[in-house]
Amino acid sequence: MESDQFTINETEKFLNVTLRRRGYLGETCFITIKVENGTAILGEDIQSRYATQVQFNPGQTEKTWRIQLIDDEKFENQEKFYLQVSDPVMAIIEEPSRAAVILVDAEDESTIFIPEEEYRTPETVGEVMIPIYRTGDISQELMVICYTIPASFFFFAFLLSFIIFLFCCFLSFILSVLHFKICFHFFAFTSYFIFVFSSILLSLFLFSFLFLIHIFLFFLFFLLYFANINIYKTISIYLSIYLSIYLSIYLSMCTAQGSPNDSETSSSDYVTRPNDSRSVVHFDKDETKKFCKISIIDDSLFEENEKFSVSLSQPIGGHLGKPNTTAIVIESDSGDEPVIYFGNTEYYVDEVEKYVDVKVWRIGTDLSRVSSVTVLSKGIDPRSAEAGLDYIAVNKILTFEPSATVQTLKVVILDDLGLPKVEGKEEFELILRMPVNAKLGTQRTTLISINDSTSDLPLMQFKETEIVVDENDGSVSATIVRSGDLSHISTVRCYTRQGTALVMMDFDERPNTNASVIRFEPGEREKTCRVKLMGDHIHEQEEEFCLVLGSPFSPTLKQALIGPKNITHVKLTDLADKPVIKFENNKYSVKEPFEYGELAYVRIPVARYGDLSQTSVVRVHTKDGSAKSGRDYNRVSKELVFSVNVSHQMVEIEVLHDNEKEMREAFTVHLKPDKNFVAEVQKNNKAIVYIEERKKLADVTFPTEPMVVSLRDYDNVDLTNPQPIQGYPCICITACNPKHPEFSKTGILCEKEGINNTLTRFRWRISAPSGVNGVTSELNNVEANTFFTSTKGITLDSIYFGPGSRVQCGARAVNVDGDPGLELLSRTVTVSHEEGLCMAQSLNSVGAEPFTAKLRYTGPGDSKYANKVRISIVIPHRDGMFPVVSTRRLSNFELILSPDGTRIGQHRCSNLLDYDEIQTQFGFITNETRNADVTSVMEPYQYNSKLRGDTALRFYRNLNLESCLWEFTAYYDISELVNICGGDITTHGQAQNLKQSYMSLHIPLYISYMFHSPIIQLGWQHFDMVYRLRLIFVYDTASLWQNGFGDTEDASFGGYIYPTSIKIKNDGRLMVDFKSEARFHGQFVPEHKGSRHKSLVMTPEHSDLIFTLELIHTEPTYEQPEQTWRFTSDFAVRDYSGQYKIKLVPCTTPLDEEFALPLVCDPRDSITFSMPIRLKQVSDPVPVKFSLNTEFYLLKKRELWLSDGPLAFDEVSNVAFIEGDLIYGRINIDPVQSLQDSFSLNIEKVFICSGKDGYIPKYDPDNQEYGCVVDSPNLHDVFKILDKGATHTADKLFHNISFNATLASEDPTAYKLTEMPGIDGFSLSSKPLFQVDAGRQWYIHSIYTILSKENAHHGIGRRSVDYHILSFVPQQELHNRQRRSINDVEDIGKEGKGTNMVLVQLDHKSKAPERGKNKTVQSFPLIPILVATAVVILLFVIAVIAFLHQRKKTSTPPPSPANTFTSPSGKTHIVYANPNSKFDPDKTEV
Repeated sequence: MESDQFTINETEKFLNVTLRRRGYLGETCFITIKVENGTAILGEDIQSRYATQVQFNPGQTEKTWRIQLIDDEKFENQEKFYLQVSDPVMAIIEEPSRAAVILVDAEDESTIFIPEEEYRTPETVGEVMIPIYRTGDISQELMVICYTIPASFFFFAFLLSFIIFLFCCFLSFILSVLHFKICFHFFAFTSYFIFVFSSILLSLFLFSFLFLIHIFLFFLFFLLYFANINIYKTISIYLSIYLSIYLSIYLSMCTAQGSPNDSETSSSDYVTRPNDSRSVVHFDKDETKKFCKISIIDDSLFEENEKFSVSLSQPIGGHLGKPNTTAIVIESDSGDEPVIYFGNTEYYVDEVEKYVDVKVWRIGTDLSRVSSVTVLSKGIDPRSAEAGLDYIAVNKILTFEPSATVQTLKVVILDDLGLPKVEGKEEFELILRMPVNAKLGTQRTTLISINDSTSDLPLMQFKETEIVVDENDGSVSATIVRSGDLSHISTVRCYTRQGTALVMMDFDERPNTNASVIRFEPGEREKTCRVKLMGDHIHEQEEEFCLVLGSPFSPTLKQALIGPKNITHVKLTDLADKPVIKFENNKYSVKEPFEYGELAYVRIPVARYGDLSQTSVVRVHTKDGSAKSGRDYNRVSKELVFSVNVSHQMVEIEVLHDNEKEMREAFTVHLKPDKNFVAEVQKNNKAIVYIEERKKLADVTFPTEPMVVSLRDYDNVDLTNPQPIQGYPCICITACNPKHPEFSKTGILCEKEGINNTLTRFRWRISAPSGVNGVTSELNNVEANTFFTSTKGITLDSIYFGPGSRVQCGARAVNVDGDPGLELLSRTVTVSHEEGLCMAQSLNSVGAEPFTAKLRYTGPGDSKYANKVRISIVIPHRDGMFPVVSTRRLSNFELILSPDGTRIGQHRCSNLLDYDEIQTQFGFITNETRNADVTSVMEPYQYNSKLRGDTALRFYRNLNLESCLWEFTAYYDISELVNICGGDITTHGQAQNLKQSYMSLHIPLYISYMFHSPIIQLGWQHFDMVYRLRLIFVYDTASLWQNGFGDTEDASFGGYIYPTSIKIKNDGRLMVDFKSEARFHGQFVPEHKGSRHKSLVMTPEHSDLIFTLELIHTEPTYEQPEQTWRFTSDFAVRDYSGQYKIKLVPCTTPLDEEFALPLVCDPRDSITFSMPIRLKQVSDPVPVKFSLNTEFYLLKKRELWLSDGPLAFDEVSNVAFIEGDLIYGRINIDPVQSLQDSFSLNIEKVFICSGKDGYIPKYDPDNQEYGCVVDSPNLHDVFKILDKGATHTADKLFHNISFNATLASEDPTAYKLTEMPGIDGFSLSSKPLFQVDAGRQWYIHSIYTILSKENAHHGIGRRSVDYHILSFVPQQELHNRQRRSINDVEDIGKEGKGTNMVLVQLDHKSKAPERGKNKTVQSFPLIPILVATAVVILLFVIAVIAFLHQRKKTSTPPPSPANTFTSPSGKTHIVYANPNSKFDPDKTEV
């Protein structure tokens, strides 16, 4: 072998060993070669199969033997195996015959390195992962430290080299001073070479370009030196260049700073990895890559690129490869650098504005430094806005102070105010330049657009926003003002929109069409818009409509504007139509009557001007001046009713003759304000009436005396019966009357005398019929005027005379000037006995024939009088009689028959009121003057109003002369009958089904047959009758809740209301909940700003009570929505009963409009609903002073009744009892008093009663209320069921059903209750209480004593006052004995005697449990039961006999001097024969 040792890398595929042969080469020879294992093993490191023999052919000197190596990845360092040559053939072995082969695998050693020399990362990355690769043998674990190199290393390296250089330079300077030139050169070169060498070392850690920089500085030094420049200048130049380069390099690198103590700090750029075990990176087996995690700190400060290094050290299990150090460059964070930019890309400004604010923003995380930027203005191409004409040029530096984010730049805009002209859109730019400590953003330019295409457009608007005009002015004009560019034609629509003023009713519409266009010509500034007004005669409150500008247009500019005053409100006043009531004149004159008894009349017209569509009521009255009422005139105080379309009323004042000569006298007449607040009574509300003294009579008289005939003979005076008939008026015919038989002769004389026959003054005289002996009575003036007749007219009504009466008339002529002349009397005529229209059946009969009266409910089907009560009265008629019908008692007929207003206030439901005086909807007297049922005319001039008067005809319309019957008919609703006419309604209880109530309507009817008598002082003879009409009806209470109340008006927008809850709150105020259902498309609203109406609640019965109405809930729809309302009284009263008027405001919408909020609807006039409510507040039945602070409980369970201890009885007492339940009553002394066992309570008496018509009995002697103790008209049933002192007086049965009432002291099983101090009780059956209607309410009333323990044994049980004789006295005698009853009950509340009362609640719906069903009956031996029963019965009979015997001896009252009688009710009463007899009233039981 050529060598005894071979070294080969494991990566080689084969090991070639050269064998050489020398010597004789002519033969073939062989040699054996063998591989021996060392550290390298066959099969693992070297191939086990190889050639073991090498053959040398003849002549061959070298032979190469080859063995294959096995390359693995396991690092094994050096391994050995051996080659042994042996067994030569045809040769011998020369040394070395053995060789060692060394296998090396350095490439398999685990090597770690960082692949890149530099990594760049943004500051915001958070973490940077530095890859560390491992190559070679990876079958073992490896650890290496990955640490960061801080910036201070580089800084100190530079600083160290610079200090060495400075030291060398200092030595050179010293040597130069000492003129050691050679030494200076030596030290200078030496120092610089040291500096260069240190820089080369630094280049290993930093960038290679630093080495090039130092080479450049090296040559620069020699250049300066050999250029013979002074050494000082050379050093100074060199130092300046070196420092500048050094500083620029150092500042350019901006080395990053690591955080101290391995924690994040605000001044650090990354988290330091220290060069110790805390920074170990561990490679597991077979791992080739790991990451070294470096945390990058993202701060808010802007910095340039920063750099630090990461290096590997101290590997364990491998070695460091190249490179093992890398540079980490933290790139500058552009997000931290402040950015300056414009806030908007474009600004739009109108030319009329003075300036535009342009905002320049600075954003970024680092705003700690001052930044600035320059803003410049620049025109655009093509040329648009011009600086100096349209705006002021901008060149300004904006400075941002630390933390400032925005700066505002005001750019001044110039406007052409003098002559506005539309120029269109003009633009210029603003540009940002030269930022300092910041950078420019993307929006570094902004566009300013100046636009006058809107501001300089023709602008039209109203000159005034409000115009007030009177409705009767005919028209209204509104001025429209135009501004802006006036060089163009422009148009605008001026149209109307109605508000409270309506189209076609208040104004003529200007539609929103081209018909309403107003045109402005070039240069015109103002135009007028005219609207025609529609005047009417109906007064309205101030109304309003709007004039609106719309659709502006300019043909040349294609557009125009409307200014802010685009609406003007036109308010229409209606002063001319405002209702005004006043006297037509303020002075009137009247002449005093000529003689005593004669009346003169002054007629003062009262006029109403303006709107006549409503009713006004004013009171007119007189006031004395120099003329005194009653002496010079009859005072007047009356109400004038101006009905619809009535403009004038006449006030007639009677002037009297006073038989005194006086100067002119005067009195005043005054008007009071309108009662309905409709019309205004202005200043002319007073008139002065002068009474002129008549100087003398006029010298006129009739040519001949007048004559009296019957009115039926007025046309045939020549054939007149000398005796007028009964029952028809008489007429007085003067000589100047064309009907006079001699008028052909006297008519000419009347004309010559100047007599005005229409002004003739009449008076009538009458006397009673002559007696049987022929004696006649004296004629007397007829003075008894009535409300429908007059005694001063041309006719005398038939009510003033009868058969045989003598009648005479007087006629006073009056000239054409109105002055009266002489009076002439007619001949006396006697009324016929034989002739009459309706003569009496028996002559000279006295009295009144019977009449008939009916009451009927019309129902809803009547077309005219729906749901009214019809009162019809038929009265027989006889001549000279007339009936008076009223629902109030009739008296003082002279007053109620006179025209005086007293009858109007007293008899509002009677035939005493004319049709215009009735205060109800309908009355007995109507406006008709003829009876529709009588088609023919019975008598001449029967319906002549001039001769008889309208009031008389309206009254006699009710008289049928064919049948001689008075027929009076009137229609009232129930409210009017009860509230106005004096009727009353009583209830008869509730029906079993709890849905119907039986009620009765009672109406008193007073009828008087009236006759006139001239011999009676007051002139009237009357026969009076009283009758009570009764109407029984069923009131369906459920219909209130199911069908609701409809509106009471004939409204186009109707609806219904349904009451849901009516209650009295704890504070006593009334609270009513109801639901409304609209019958129109829309909703009811509480109020609407477009309407003067508001929803409200009122009641005439409580006119001073105020209610708050609120809307609780409404369905979100317009289709007949259901709404929930609530009204609450603001104050509390005791009785809330009455008719409640609920006014709701309907608000309608179009049919196609859907529901939306807020509501947009049209308000209408309010609709009135009527809701009758009957509700009273009930006080405590028994005041505390009478109950003595006791508690009264009714219990259903016996164990509770007998229980002891402070139980909460309020929670288990007063429950509802069903039929058959036992009622356990218990009375306790209030435990709050803590009397313990020092007092005892003993029940003496127990009563039970029920009230009429919902009456609640109360014990209040001061108001004559005694609960259930004393009979009262308000009580329906009264029973005394227990009396401890007189058990035999107690009522045992009701409807043959026993009460089974027992005191606790008489019940052996209730001994527990009786032993308790301050407690007593009783029990009774509830079954008798169910024998009446379900609506009946029962009350239990108990009387008891509370005594101290010492006096308890003295209590003997006071006797009851209800079985006192007073209780059995007939009702008509009760008033005479009432005093004794009061004395008997006055002791209650004194001396330990108390009383208490409680309501019994019954459950009529639940049924008593049926006994005996579904129970298992056990069989018992029959014989023992029968025997025990017989024994019990025998003992009971014996006890009864003994009890009755004992009672007979002790309880029979002593004989008394009294007589007995039996009342119609079947009870026996005692009547004293001797009222002075001393007799114990407590022993007068029957």
